[in-house]
Amino acid sequence: MGILEYLDMGLFGFGKSKIDKRKEDWIIQGKDWYDKGNSLAKLGKDQEAIACYDKALSLDSANWGAWTNKGNSLAKLGKDEETIVCYSQAIRLNPEDLRAWSNKGFALNKLERYEESIRCYNQVIRFNPKDHNAWFSRGNALASLRKYEESIACYDKAISLDSEDLRALFNKGNALANLKKFEESIECFDKVIKKNPEYPSALRYKGVALKKLGRDEEAEYCFTKDKESE
Repeated sequence: MGILEYLDMGLFGFGKSKIDKRKEDWIIQGKDWYDKGNSLAKLGKDQEAIACYDKALSLDSANWGAWTNKGNSLAKLGKDEETIVCYSQAIRLNPEDLRAWSNKGFALNKLERYEESIRCYNQVIRFNPKDHNAWFSRGNALASLRKYEESIACYDKAISLDSEDLRALFNKGNALANLKKFEESIECFDKVIKKNPEYPSALRYKGVALKKLGRDEEAEYCFTKDKESE
């Protein structure tokens, strides 16, 4: 509980006018710590930023932005479990904080908690159906659960919202290959290669799909070109 909550409960024995003035002072101080944390985070000083967010939250635990940004800094330090706690707090205070929903989904995905991750992306999509990154990330989580048909539907949606998102096109190719739809898979890899001939692994994965179809000569060409690009 932050100091503002104690003031609201009248635990310090101040009169109303004094409480209001104290609250105003704590809010200003909390914002100062929050802003300092943001500045440090931008400089990559995440441990110091976290200390500032903690100070801001000690003054006002309802500062959902501080919870979200603390989660972001923790994520950069690889502290995924703590990150999720922060995002959950931000979401509790502001259910429409799409950054918190999305980043919580990403952290859960890293921990292989795919079902929970999908539920987070569902919330992002509910509030913003045109968020192509949410569709892409939801597709990845579904693919990790081997729900390839559903993942392809998500990748298609992401591509329809951003035709330049080669990640979605590439991952769609992988999902199709997992369904043994190698011709369609190759079509995806070809589109990726056409837009970016140096896209990582696109030639190699195309070669694997060609090999599955018995098109060995074409496959070897892809493998050779892939090695040359390393």
